[in-house]
Amino acid sequence: MNTEQLRYFLSIARHRSFTEAAREFYVTQPTITHQIAALERELGVRLFLRTTRSVSLTRAGELFLGSAKQMLELDSQARERLRQLSSGAQQALKIGYLNSATRHFLPQIIAEYRQRHPQVRIDLVRRDAAGLQEGTAEECFDLVFSVLSDLEGMSGYTTRKLTSDFYCIVCPKHHPCLSDTQLDYEKLAAEHFACMSRTSGALMHKQFLQICRSLGFSPTSVTEYPAMEDVLFAVECAQAIAILPYHVRTYMHTNLAFIPLDIDTPAIHLGLAWRTPTDNPCIHWFLDLINHFLVEHPQLF
Repeated sequence: MNTEQLRYFLSIARHRSFTEAAREFYVTQPTITHQIAALERELGVRLFLRTTRSVSLTRAGELFLGSAKQMLELDSQARERLRQLSSGAQQALKIGYLNSATRHFLPQIIAEYRQRHPQVRIDLVRRDAAGLQEGTAEECFDLVFSVLSDLEGMSGYTTRKLTSDFYCIVCPKHHPCLSDTQLDYEKLAAEHFACMSRTSGALMHKQFLQICRSLGFSPTSVTEYPAMEDVLFAVECAQAIAILPYHVRTYMHTNLAFIPLDIDTPAIHLGLAWRTPTDNPCIHWFLDLINHFLVEHPQLF
């Protein structure tokens, strides 16, 4: 089996004609017939039914159609990778990301990207929201995953929303606030809270205070932390409780309870930003893969 046979097969399937396939490739019809016969002998099945008036795919031919397209696509991708490698073109991506907000989907996307484009060097840089803003301002990153409001309006980047999340109470599973069937928000006012700091997580800090006001209280005891790991660790140690986006339940293996709030809370939106304009094909390949995952695997986000 070779790519020439696969191209002839796809052309016949498309035109439903050996004659038209021969014209497309500027070869004689016996050449096409000979190559298809060799392909059928190798596969051990008939791919086409031919009469004096028509050509149609057999059941085996219909099943083989998708595989033939995939094989040619893989061949094309491999040749393109080798061409770019031999040309000395830059094959690198620098990606800035928020760990807590992307942990439930980004590793799978990066792994798939590396499988499709093994020639691309990927530098992953974990920063807090403020650090990512600084990095994009300096044009250090090709792509950035961060809070959408922090990404919008940045010069030299285009942004899009990927997903939205709502807030919940995070506390130890045996915390007293879980003893009743409903949360007693008045009792929460006396709790010690852990939250993201004003500098490293400005939006989450602002929304935390906004949610407390919506619940009818202002927290009197709060400790700010620079990273989500620190907030969750404080809660695990029974040092505090927290109000965090619901997706953090998948962030680390924790023995914590995540209780959605029964009030309308502000949403926190996660976005993607990429440098524009750009002549780096690695960025375009990554955006194509993101679109694929959003369409084929929306549950991942």
